[in-house]
Amino acid sequence: MADNPYFRKPPVKHFAALSQSDVGPLVTALNKTGPDQILSLQTVCALKMALYTGLRDASIRAARWNEVNLEAAVWTGSSEHMKSRRTHQVPLPKQAIEALSALRPLTFRTDQSFVFPGKGKAGHMAENTLRMALHSLDFPVTAHGMRSLITDVLNENGFNRDAIERQLDHQERNQVRRTYLRSDFMAERKTMMQWFANWCDGSTSAESDSNVLTLRRA
Repeated sequence: MADNPYFRKPPVKHFAALSQSDVGPLVTALNKTGPDQILSLQTVCALKMALYTGLRDASIRAARWNEVNLEAAVWTGSSEHMKSRRTHQVPLPKQAIEALSALRPLTFRTDQSFVFPGKGKAGHMAENTLRMALHSLDFPVTAHGMRSLITDVLNENGFNRDAIERQLDHQERNQVRRTYLRSDFMAERKTMMQWFANWCDGSTSAESDSNVLTLRRA
């Protein structure tokens, strides 16, 4: 039976992740304005939320303004569209605050307004919008894949594994640790995610410096 393809488990499907070397070019593309920007402001903002917070695509697209506290710099994801089915808070670095502040006058009507409204039945941004936007910028990845990027960069730079897992709303697999690990690591995550957002901006600077060096060598 093991040789029968009917009984074989389907291969695990991994989401295409943004490489660390592509962070600078992506941030540069998202920061373009005017005729140089081919994406709508709300699509740009949604992609920045995926990059700067690690929230899942579905949680971002379905968010309402009552989940966003710009003064406290916290996004409280509603349990109804979190994969874990529990309320989940993430800190908002200053780069995310700037993006949301620019978007708010365009999409806020009441606290129940969608942050990223759409024309479909759901009322919010469509499912494939962010993936298609990334592809249109020549990045053949998914918004969900940014979570892998965040995991890699933060672990490689020595941040607390438990804080990283809590930021991404992952459930602890070890039942004993899950029972006793009740901290949300919010203070630590605020520092961690601001560092990460600054790292993303630094990747943009590194890209610019690299271009300068290349020209000088030429």
